Amino acid sequence: MAEIYAGVDLGGTTVKCALGAVDGEIVAEKSIATSAHEGADSVLARIAAAVDELITEAGCRPVALGMGVPGLVDIASGVTRFLPNLAGHWRDVPAGKILSEAVGCPAQLLNDVRTATLGELAFGHGRGINTMAFFALGTGVGGGIVVDGRLRLGPLGAAGELGHMTILPDGPPCGCGSRGCVETLVGAPAIVAEGIRLMRIGLAPHLRELVDGDITRVTPREMAEAA
Repeated sequence: MAEIYAGVDLGGTTVKCALGAVDGEIVAEKSIATSAHEGADSVLARIAAAVDELITEAGCRPVALGMGVPGLVDIASGVTRFLPNLAGHWRDVPAGKILSEAVGCPAQLLNDVRTATLGELAFGHGRGINTMAFFALGTGVGGGIVVDGRLRLGPLGAAGELGHMTILPDGPPCGCGSRGCVETLVGAPAIVAEGIRLMRIGLAPHLRELVDGDITRVTPREMAEAA
């Protein structure tokens, strides 16, 4: 079999793992709950276990692993610096070294949305495009910027970090320590909170019907269906 690579997307609620060939063909994939409240060591151990399951399924070991993380990372060292939407914020966690030793191949880390931007540039709508911006909406809000056909990271790897631009200086507190950031207004938790508010004051009858009045079942998916 040709060389394969492991890819991991560390999200606020879900971790997606995959093995793929250099041409982008997916060989095997698996999703697990992040369970960030358990702490970085536990999350990384379960990621390594999930990748090992894929290795067993594919019958070969990846030559390298890349993981997208929801925040700031020291790209050279593979140490996470600040992941605002994960418990403990993963300050100074040597995640790259931990995964490399656990999986048995070199591991590189990059911000998750910058990783997605790079993927889109190589395999998606960015092919042949000189300049583009990538936006991601999920638990948080992120972005990536391509100029002259190259992903631009800036000196701290934070170029394109659109989710933490302040829109309302006195707005809701954000996991990054600021207030009124974009993601506090349009991230999934903010959207769900608004749906629950409308339900409770009687302005979302269709949503109430869809979830049988149970606010714990409200997600953006149900809100979109109700709309």
